[in-house]
Amino acid sequence: MTYNFYKKLCLTSLLTLSSALPIFAQTQEEGKTYKADEVVVTATLSELRIADVPASVQVFDEAEIADMGSQTLNDVLFEAQGLILEPTNGRLSTARLRGLSSKNTLILMDGMRLPSGFQDYIDLGEIPTGMIGQVEVVRGSGSALYGSDAIGGVINLITRKPQDEFHLNLNTRYGQSTYGEAENPIFKGNMSGGAGDFNYVLSGTFNQRDRFDRDKSTLATDGDDKTIGSGSGKLIYQLTSQSDISFGLNYTDIELEGYRTQTSGDWARTVNATRSSGYVQFSGNLGEKSRLVARAYRSYYDWEAVMKSVSGSSSSTTTSLEQTLDQFDSRWTGLLFDQHRVTAGLEYRNEDRKDDSTSHNVHNLGVFLQDELLFFQRLGVIVGARYDHHSDFGSAISPKLSASYPLTEHIRLRGSYGEGFRAPTVYELYTGSLYTKKKIVYANPNLDPEKSQSYELGADFWYGRISFNLSLFHNDMRDMITEIQTGTNGKIPVYELRNVSKAMTEGMETNIEINLPFGFALGDEFTWMNTENKSTGEELLYVPTTSNTLKLSYHNQEYGLKSNLRVVSIGEQLIESDNVADGYTIFNFYAAKTLSNNFDFYFGIDNLFNSDASSAYGNIGGAGTTGTFFYSGLNFKL
Repeated sequence: MTYNFYKKLCLTSLLTLSSALPIFAQTQEEGKTYKADEVVVTATLSELRIADVPASVQVFDEAEIADMGSQTLNDVLFEAQGLILEPTNGRLSTARLRGLSSKNTLILMDGMRLPSGFQDYIDLGEIPTGMIGQVEVVRGSGSALYGSDAIGGVINLITRKPQDEFHLNLNTRYGQSTYGEAENPIFKGNMSGGAGDFNYVLSGTFNQRDRFDRDKSTLATDGDDKTIGSGSGKLIYQLTSQSDISFGLNYTDIELEGYRTQTSGDWARTVNATRSSGYVQFSGNLGEKSRLVARAYRSYYDWEAVMKSVSGSSSSTTTSLEQTLDQFDSRWTGLLFDQHRVTAGLEYRNEDRKDDSTSHNVHNLGVFLQDELLFFQRLGVIVGARYDHHSDFGSAISPKLSASYPLTEHIRLRGSYGEGFRAPTVYELYTGSLYTKKKIVYANPNLDPEKSQSYELGADFWYGRISFNLSLFHNDMRDMITEIQTGTNGKIPVYELRNVSKAMTEGMETNIEINLPFGFALGDEFTWMNTENKSTGEELLYVPTTSNTLKLSYHNQEYGLKSNLRVVSIGEQLIESDNVADGYTIFNFYAAKTLSNNFDFYFGIDNLFNSDASSAYGNIGGAGTTGTFFYSGLNFKL
């Protein structure tokens, strides 16, 4: 099937479904349950409704992830509020919350840390959604519970949970860009069930995307040939009616092939990487009002890149890294004196990283305590603190105080203050970047930990069909680690990682959701940001002044039809000391039709009007996106 025919097929389906909306709308059920009633665990390590959490929380459940056409975590977070996908070297995608570096955003899987990969980043494009049941994004300092790296916030990927009844889901999808590039077949599935005291869930994904290259001025490919294969499993054994033991395994294999342009010429580049993890966990009640969770966890990341000259010579280079993370943690939650819900925890973490030029081990011991209180039956207060002892940098204490107060049945005020820190990584201390045609970054063994103070005030309103949220935040950073230009190597700028004395980010976030008549819903998420490097007086790099996500959705349960249009707008941002990138707007469309009790057909168009976001990726010199992308697929469920 040619891409022209495929494009016509998608557009014809779009027009057919759109023309049917007025007919279907007459029988649509009205109303829905607001997300305020959803239960989250990441913000407090205890189950709370979003409406009761004194923090800014966003949840993407399994249905929403599907309705966005998301295939990797990168796709999900592209539309998250207060979060910008930071381009690192053009092929990696990382998340930065509230203007802070992506290294100040802690990425968890089921509450467990993931080891970093190439150049010390966790590539969101390597994590398939096939294993994910829910994504929780908590904006604001989380160091009081999680320690280092949670200054900007926490993103927790919650994998699928086993069910009692047998369930099977199979999905196949094919997509291609408007240029006939980035051909992308995807196959994924999951099944779950139980027998006796055992429950299980298994999932797997195969995702293959061909390269694309919108910038023809160099041999370097904008997007590499990319293959992701993953599998995961979870088994729970019910020891008693109040306790269980669980086991989990996750494995992902990533292969990349493409071309790079460096100071020494053009190179063919091949990457092989694997990410694997496993854990065993005990969870059980200790009496009527307390619960204990204890867990042992190991995660491993192996990455190797081979560069071969395309000039005809036999020259080649190999770069590799291995990172192993072992974590042992336990926490107890109990109700004391009928007024205090206390959570106490202990965590020990050991990390080994081996690069071509260096090998280093660090370990960290953390202890935390949190108390949830309710005064006068209305004022909710959460106070907590964590003590960390790091093998390289000594001790740090991270306190946090949060409060929420319902003014009326429909209006709630909330606020928080928290402190946090981030220890420099082995990469920042000893490794540094490869030589590229864009820049050279040197490591610095004299770096100090970053420290932060975070403030937030917010208000939440819900009434009838409308909900509205407002958050104001301010982050003060000390000893922020950033790249400082120290000279040039020929025409290539040379940078060194250094501690900046002070930096600041602040902003406003608004979110409104309206349930319209006839099955329609409208939502808008707006973020305004202001940042400053206190040493230079300049804005921080790669932080847009504004960002906005507008979503119009439709759902007709009787006719098995749903669709949505999402408009993501990113404002101007500083990408170099004297270079401001223009903003851009991307339209994404998705529609699905239930064909029977077992089959659903869906299709979508990403970047509907072929917007060029390349200016926002100024540090990589590539297009960064495929352009307009068409896809359709079939889902089977049993």
